[in-house]
Amino acid sequence: MNKLTKGAIATAAGVILLMGGAGTLASWNSSANAGSSQTITAGSLSVTAGAAGVWKSGSTTITPSSFRIVPGDTLTYTQTFNLVASGDNLLFTLAATPGAISAASAASADVALAAALTGSSTFSVAGSNIAASSSPNTYKVTTAGTTVVTVTMTVAFPYASANSTQLGAVSFGNGAVTVTQTQTP
Repeated sequence: MNKLTKGAIATAAGVILLMGGAGTLASWNSSANAGSSQTITAGSLSVTAGAAGVWKSGSTTITPSSFRIVPGDTLTYTQTFNLVASGDNLLFTLAATPGAISAASAASADVALAAALTGSSTFSVAGSNIAASSSPNTYKVTTAGTTVVTVTMTVAFPYASANSTQLGAVSFGNGAVTVTQTQTP
C-alpha cells in the first residue's frame, strides 16, 4: 500500500471511531459531603459600669460638691466595672482615662485651679477568665465569663500651687473605661 492509501484508511477509521463514540462518551463521577453541618457563634466583648463609685480624700469618703480642696490634697474616685468577654483567640486592650478637669466659669480663680489640678487613672483586673498578655494592658480570654475591673481616678492638687487658685471651682467630666479587640496572635 502506498502512503496515500494508508493515510485515507487511517482518516476513515478515525472518523468512524469519533462518530461511533459521539453518543456513548461517558465519564464516571461521584461526590460526597465534606464534614458535617456545623454552627459557629461569634464571641463578645463589652464593659458596663457597676455600682456608683466613691470619692475619697485619703481614707475619708467625701462629697465633691461640698469638699474644699487645698494644695497638697489628692482625691480619688473608685468604681468597679463588669467586663464580659467570650471568644477563642480573643485579645483585647483595656484602658481607663480620667475625666476632664475644666474651669467652672471664666473667672480667673476657676481657670487657675483647673490649670493646677492634674488627673490620672489606674485599674486592676480581678477574674480568672482572662490572662495578661505580653503587651501592656492587653489581655486574652481564657474562658467565657465576667471579670471585675476596678478603676481609680486620681485628682491631685500640687502643694506649691499659686494663690490665684483660691476660691476657684472646677468641673470633673466623666472618665471612661474602654475595651478594644486587638489582632489575634
